[in-house]
Amino acid sequence: MARGGPSVELDVASPGETTLVKTIKLEDTTYDLYVGPCHCCGEIRYRVMRCNGASFSVYEISPADCENLENYVAELHSVLAVDVATKLTNLRETIGELNSRGFFEAEGMSPFRVGLIDKARLITSRLSKKGLMEEIVTRHNDLDHDVASAFILGCIATELQWLRLHEDAVIEGYAHIEGRESGRPLALAARVRQGKKSRSTVRHAAEKLYGADPSLKHNDSKTAQQIAQLKLDGLRKRDGTYLGTEAIVKHLRAIRNNSDAKGNSV
Repeated sequence: MARGGPSVELDVASPGETTLVKTIKLEDTTYDLYVGPCHCCGEIRYRVMRCNGASFSVYEISPADCENLENYVAELHSVLAVDVATKLTNLRETIGELNSRGFFEAEGMSPFRVGLIDKARLITSRLSKKGLMEEIVTRHNDLDHDVASAFILGCIATELQWLRLHEDAVIEGYAHIEGRESGRPLALAARVRQGKKSRSTVRHAAEKLYGADPSLKHNDSKTAQQIAQLKLDGLRKRDGTYLGTEAIVKHLRAIRNNSDAKGNSV
């Protein structure tokens, strides 16, 4: 990739875990720089993740490219390079995990998936013996290299088919997850506000009933029944119904416990 241009100042020289250091946005595409130790050797790795909708790729880059990240990203964006090294590394790891003892250990895996991995094993073995696997990595942007171009074409065909079939569903799924995560605090806050409003309404209603009939102080069930019959606006729920006697009893007990703790009486 290109050299020169502005440098990137890392937040931490030797992070203990992978950290998002910088984000660059070009048109509709986002490039995130992640820095962190390799889980195998502990050496610091620099990785750029490119995201566009439901499509994402990961590129491991050198410290020099990291220092000139804007130039690296600009060139990467212009040539739309496929993350060949990452794809092949993941493929080799998958094959290695299942074939670590010289035979496939694929218990619980579907026969179709096992067949795909085994076919990939045979192809990578044959191309490796010819030195073509290394050429696919080093010459992935060379459109005159037939084998490397064929690999890239397969990657692009798979990516476009996946996006065509699944992009809308994936984006909708992420939207649901984000909405649920962002909405949970709001819902909790709304419940807290509603709970405070209901408890205050129960407290005031109980005080009036106790004033008319002091014996109710020792009968939460009867007090709750009388409060429920009042159909107070403060006990109206969103669906138009009112808080039931069981919920009102819980409020009465919580009010009493809180008053006892403060040394007051209801």
